[in-house]
Amino acid sequence: MLVEIEASIDGTSSYNILFDESKSRNSTCQSRRKSSIKTQRTNCYIRAQDLRLTDENLNLYKSEHALVSLDGSGLVAVISGLVTIGLKEATDESNRWCATSSTDKILTKRHKDMKNGVRVNEGAIGSWENAASGKDVLIWSSKCTRPGHGSDYPVVKARGLIPASASEVVDLLRDSSQVVKYNKMSIGRVDQFILTQQGTTSVHSLQKCPQLGVVGEVKIMSSKSQPPLVRKPLEFKTLFYARLLDKSDDVEFDKVAYITVGRSVWETPEGTTDGKDSSTTRCEILLSVNLVRQVTTDCGTQCCELTNITHAVSPGVPMFLGKQMGLMAAENYIKDIRAMFEKQP
Repeated sequence: MLVEIEASIDGTSSYNILFDESKSRNSTCQSRRKSSIKTQRTNCYIRAQDLRLTDENLNLYKSEHALVSLDGSGLVAVISGLVTIGLKEATDESNRWCATSSTDKILTKRHKDMKNGVRVNEGAIGSWENAASGKDVLIWSSKCTRPGHGSDYPVVKARGLIPASASEVVDLLRDSSQVVKYNKMSIGRVDQFILTQQGTTSVHSLQKCPQLGVVGEVKIMSSKSQPPLVRKPLEFKTLFYARLLDKSDDVEFDKVAYITVGRSVWETPEGTTDGKDSSTTRCEILLSVNLVRQVTTDCGTQCCELTNITHAVSPGVPMFLGKQMGLMAAENYIKDIRAMFEKQP
């Protein structure tokens, strides 16, 4: 059965995407379904070389460049694969991660005090390993352990406490109109396609969208930023997904937690733009993750821990400089979101 989904574009018009929900094994029917759906392409493609998708997941389109079309049931498999990778990266506390000098100093002192039986009084802090506390922002970098395009670029992890509930923070991260308030380099972000049917599911519940069959929110976003010393604005087009976590996700958290994941999408199956806009430089986000975990406090104030993972490719930027910029941007990301909530009455 083909299910037609109406996705709003910037709230002003609509775009129809066909998804194949049939599980029939009849080869003739499968061939007809493929033919019908290919004519309804969104012209959005995403890298999937590290998602371990099967041919059944990719029954609509797969290019020689390991990009898959976001048309069809493959979208759900892509989302699932990104969440699996995102949770693994955000909760991995192994020695593959290299802490910055300030982070190493904080954690070394904490572990030494605990080993010596010194009571560690750090206020609100999660029960998981390497949890953030106070005003500290913990920063790590690592080589990418996933195969394929961009694996030679480093992955950056940042972690810090935010004086707000987990639900408030994930709502901020979802809201494109709020990005310029906490990202000083942002020129703006818009939601181009809302793929989950609005009103049928929520990022705060485990109820599935009846058409996509996933919980939470799925959308395609377009954003621009203007870093210092960069002539052209940087542009990103990203598949974004956010949902509530539950115990089956096997992640340690207090009461409530959320995950958001993102990856760049492209207009062609070769992973290139359509060439219509030469005023910006298209950059690529290979993986963007936000793990938001509620933290229980003794005084009853709202508090959560935000762990951010960024793996990106910036054309024309030397690897060493890109890593330093990534570490600085990751720290500012946590601090700026924290500052935004601190200013609220």
